[in-house]
Amino acid sequence: MSVYQDIVASIIKDIKNGSLEKGSKLPSIRQLSQTYVCSKDTAQRALLDLKYQNYIYAVPKSGYYVLEGYNEADDKALLNLNDYNQLAYEDFKLCLDESLAGHQDYLFNYYHEQAGLKELVKALQNRLAADDIYVNSDQIVITSGSQQALYILSQIDFGNGGYKILIEQPTYHRMNQLINRQNLPYETITRNFDGLDFDKLEEHFKSGQIKFFYTISRYSNPLGLSYTAKEKEKLAQLASLYDVYIIEDDYMGDFSDTKNLPIHYYDTQNRVIYIKSFSMALFPGLRLGSVVLPPNLKATFLAHKGLIDYDTNLIMQRALSVYLDNGMFQKNIKKLRDLFQQTMEKSRESIENAKISTPYQISPRHITWQLPKGLSLEKFKAKKQIRFLESSFISPTSETYLQIGHGKELNYFLKLLKKTE
Repeated sequence: MSVYQDIVASIIKDIKNGSLEKGSKLPSIRQLSQTYVCSKDTAQRALLDLKYQNYIYAVPKSGYYVLEGYNEADDKALLNLNDYNQLAYEDFKLCLDESLAGHQDYLFNYYHEQAGLKELVKALQNRLAADDIYVNSDQIVITSGSQQALYILSQIDFGNGGYKILIEQPTYHRMNQLINRQNLPYETITRNFDGLDFDKLEEHFKSGQIKFFYTISRYSNPLGLSYTAKEKEKLAQLASLYDVYIIEDDYMGDFSDTKNLPIHYYDTQNRVIYIKSFSMALFPGLRLGSVVLPPNLKATFLAHKGLIDYDTNLIMQRALSVYLDNGMFQKNIKKLRDLFQQTMEKSRESIENAKISTPYQISPRHITWQLPKGLSLEKFKAKKQIRFLESSFISPTSETYLQIGHGKELNYFLKLLKKTE
């Protein structure tokens, strides 16, 4: 075994047996080179390998720390975890502590950078590239959650002559509220289990009245729909052809299949505005988001943002930049994605085995069912058989849908549904 391999194996052993606890600092590169009688390059290579394997993380100008004390029971518990946001909470706390240490000069004073903390913007640029979203850092703006970004975009002039907002229905309920409470002019287009009618979409775009089309590309809210690659390519083409912008809300994109690329990937004419939120990937209380803007809209966007806040929470921005840079985000997202993929596959098998013909869509958090005519939630309620589903009732457009959780709730619902078919 080489010295390099010896360092790696020794540290992994100490992490697994608990000698090195979560959050504890590792010896410096100099100390390791002295202990193992090797060059500093060899010691650094070993640490970088451990970082790649997600055993440790780096804090700039501070050193390397244990990312997570390995415990087989923890891995087993992960498969039964219901509140997945808890996965990232402890790690993020470490990043928050690091953010508060030695950065009082700008974190607790005025720091005028409307586009966001430079460290976070750079970290996000790298993260976006890993998700096949290739942009310049000056196209990224940090916001206080996706809702702030949507509000600003609803206010500004896009310069394309459009004055109406086009939204898919059903859609994110807060987007509906945003438009209705401001009495903004808008049009709707149905997107259901049959997909989006692209002929109707083109008619809307042709009118010259639409400034942007708001859509959730992957695991839409509330139906859990995802566009195919051809549909995303078609959306980008139509937007370019008719000078209409697309606002791509990708709040669940972190959990999609790696082959399922965002619309932004297909955009070559700067017509897609990409919004990324971290509430789902971390925890809802983290009100940080980012928006990727075409160069011609950035100045207008920032001018409106400046009327709302001086700077998006700097301490949380700094913590998120550390979280992204040190590999914690990638580690937790992989765990969450694996967990969700396992859960969805298990639910899909249960539905197929039950031989149910009722249309459905599976997403990481729930299964959405389109109820056939004559089978209403009210009938179920009357029998007092699915009282636990009352809060999951969705009634968009002309169809009736139910959202069912994975696991026991799904199994119970399948039994009821089987009796009705």
